[in-house]
Amino acid sequence: MIVDPTHGRPKGYAKYALGAAAGFFILACDQPAQNTDLRPEGPPDVLAVLVMTDPAAQLAESATYCRTNDDKRPTTVGLPDFTLSQICDEDPSKPADMVTSAYPDGWYVRVMFDELLDPNIEELVEILDPDTGDGTDTFTGTIANTQPVILECESVGGGFVEVPYDGYYSPAGNSVTWPLGPALVIKPIEPRAIATNKMCRVTLRDSIVDKSGTAVPADQRGPYPFKIAPITAIAIDPSHDPDGTSPIDALQIYYDNVYVQFNTFVDETSFCDEGVAMDECEFSITPEDTGYCTTGGESCIIGGAACPTVGDTCDTAGYYAYSLKPYGFTESEFGFGPNAAIQSDHEYTFSFLQGGKVKDRCGVETTLAAPAAGDNTLVHFKTNKFDFKSLTPATGDTASPLKKPTLLFNNVLDPSTLETTDYVITPAPQAFVLTTSPGSGGDFVFGGNYQPATQYTFTLNAGATVTDAYGVPFVNTAEKKVTWTTQPIAITSTTPANGGTSTKSTPASLTTISISFNQNMDPATLTPADYTFTGPGGAAVPLGPAVAAASTCGPSRSSCTLELPSLAPLAPGAYKFTLNAAAQISDVITPTANVYTQAAARVVSFTVVNATPAIVCL
Repeated sequence: MIVDPTHGRPKGYAKYALGAAAGFFILACDQPAQNTDLRPEGPPDVLAVLVMTDPAAQLAESATYCRTNDDKRPTTVGLPDFTLSQICDEDPSKPADMVTSAYPDGWYVRVMFDELLDPNIEELVEILDPDTGDGTDTFTGTIANTQPVILECESVGGGFVEVPYDGYYSPAGNSVTWPLGPALVIKPIEPRAIATNKMCRVTLRDSIVDKSGTAVPADQRGPYPFKIAPITAIAIDPSHDPDGTSPIDALQIYYDNVYVQFNTFVDETSFCDEGVAMDECEFSITPEDTGYCTTGGESCIIGGAACPTVGDTCDTAGYYAYSLKPYGFTESEFGFGPNAAIQSDHEYTFSFLQGGKVKDRCGVETTLAAPAAGDNTLVHFKTNKFDFKSLTPATGDTASPLKKPTLLFNNVLDPSTLETTDYVITPAPQAFVLTTSPGSGGDFVFGGNYQPATQYTFTLNAGATVTDAYGVPFVNTAEKKVTWTTQPIAITSTTPANGGTSTKSTPASLTTISISFNQNMDPATLTPADYTFTGPGGAAVPLGPAVAAASTCGPSRSSCTLELPSLAPLAPGAYKFTLNAAAQISDVITPTANVYTQAAARVVSFTVVNATPAIVCL
């Protein structure tokens, strides 16, 4: 049996819920049907105190207190995901162990009672229509003003401090429902303001009374202690494969890296801040590879160190760690990679190091325990044999002129091993350049400036030989050939998007309007006559000259973005950028450039906001 939380309930819900929780409804001419799930006689007893401990699904709660020798206390309860949760021990004489793993980023407390409370413990606030401001006849509960408990946690400076909170009263439920009830739910305003590994406690006030006005007994008001969890890994990829039955590409580790999600924010600089040079990491990938040299005097394929003689290794050992938040993930997700490419057809182990120390957002350290696969702190994996993976575009594709022909392999390549006699492109693109893609190194990108609306053919000749960064060869046994057509020039996106939001990292940050194309464009041909930009009240706002984003535009790149920066910080508010109808922007093809003409005005309306204030640790 599952009871919905008492948020967003219609007017009159409180009376309905009181009847439902008590096990009866009053209908016309009907007698109330009693239910003995609750115990209205006597004072309101605290049956259990639960804390959110589930960082993955944010569903399960664990008991930090269970009332002993009371048959009304919860034991085994079914959850909405069809799993079972053991709340209190089946032996009623056994108390609960104190919770030491409260979810750092979303902890809250649920205090469960054996009977209904006086509903005045909670205020009902009508939810207003966000567009009109009118009432919706739907209400949400709050205990921000009634403050029925004292919530305290250890401060980073030492000692306990009170934690601001809100929450609600849930009259629904009993010892076998989920969530459990009746209950007071205590939610800190900012759970992340409390550091990991810190003690907390909740104490009930004498204002908590049942419907007859009887208060919670003094010996049941607490404090009820619990502890915020340490920094903990909750997910890892690749998965643990000790027998090597599901090998992965070596490129996955070098380029995509090992992925780990934690239960909270981790200071990324604390992953590699050990040793004399403060560059030793709290994790390792073993055995550790150092790169490979194919000829004397060249730069190492990985890292750039000089190679004295053929076959020498390069001093590019070591690791790096970084946050994935800038790439659209959460602040608790990280990548861990080796500086040097790893080898194909080899067995490896990734693990965090016992005794390593990592810091949370408050600067509080967690000391890492011995690594274990069950704790998401160790994985064994094997890499696939070096091999070709794909050739893009595919025959018959109509693709962006920036989608260069690409040979993808499953490990980092030695770029010197593909000869000009190994392939043919017709017609030849302007400014041709052969590269391996930035960061990956696992593919050959046949770059250049390709004409829009043009058919191309790429052929990799039979017998072409490519080696990976460790000299392992791949021989192309049969010709590989694709024919595709490039698209006409088009705008692919704008940043911000129409209807979007641009968040400034600081009040002094500039805001950039970005227009992305499917072709390398000449920024000098985008002039102020081509667009208008207005701010709050319709006032004109000046923008700086267009520039091509160095990280995206160029013969070897797969996108091209022209950026128009604001000349001064923009105040928060509504803005509108319009690329005017008939605006003309040229690509970089010579001697006769292709011209993109904006058919109808392209309007981008967006809102500028300041960044959310940083979390202040208590």
